[in-house]
Amino acid sequence: MSGKSTSERFTTHTHRFVYVICYVLIFVTAYRRLSELSGIPIKLLALALIGLFTLLYASQPLLTRRYTSYPTLYFAMQMTLVQILAFFQDYIDAWALLYIVLGFQLAACCTRRRALAWAGLYVGATLFTMCFEFGLISGFGRALAYVVIGVFLVSYDIQYSQHQDALADSQVLLTELQEAHEKLKDYAAQADRLAAAQERNRMIQELYDSVGQKVFAVQLAAEATRLMLVRDSARAVDQIDDLQAQTQSALSQMRQLIGQWRP
Repeated sequence: MSGKSTSERFTTHTHRFVYVICYVLIFVTAYRRLSELSGIPIKLLALALIGLFTLLYASQPLLTRRYTSYPTLYFAMQMTLVQILAFFQDYIDAWALLYIVLGFQLAACCTRRRALAWAGLYVGATLFTMCFEFGLISGFGRALAYVVIGVFLVSYDIQYSQHQDALADSQVLLTELQEAHEKLKDYAAQADRLAAAQERNRMIQELYDSVGQKVFAVQLAAEATRLMLVRDSARAVDQIDDLQAQTQSALSQMRQLIGQWRP
């Protein structure tokens, strides 16, 4: 589609209700045009032109996706068909509704600069044709009415499309934020587990360094006491008291460290 990013267009897609509105406008134009014409050949020709307009309108999205240069040819052909319908016998102004139909497509598939250029060309053609047929004042008033209606409808579609696109972007962002939140929760849980493991290793090391050394000292003291019982029983009693104090100290420290492990 003209090789530009979607951010440079008015809208990025066309909604179903827009298609409904456009087909209604085409039907109204066909009904009004055919009801005012006289003669079977003229009516058949007008019907063929409107049918060709409708066929081109329906196939435009598919052909635009296949051929990037197709929009320029498409809008030129459609403008030619609309102007031919404008100059049929028993002139009426309902043909200008077809330019509103084209306005929706301009907003959807063209860049903003190109869409505004085509829109200006359509407005100029409408003003010139109606002023030529109805006179300057009446033609200008009729053309202005169609321009205002077209601008209102197309602007509403643009605002609605941009709102829907913003909602879609917000939903995508919300999904990404939720995924990031879940990952952060996983990282936090891993960090807690790692911190708990590190703390457990620290306590084990502390238990080994402090309590283990005291237990080893108690073991040496017990061995010395055993020898003293044979040689010097009086000193052995004092050694047993010291041995009991060391054992009680090691036991208290072990209880304290184990208590720190509890939740």
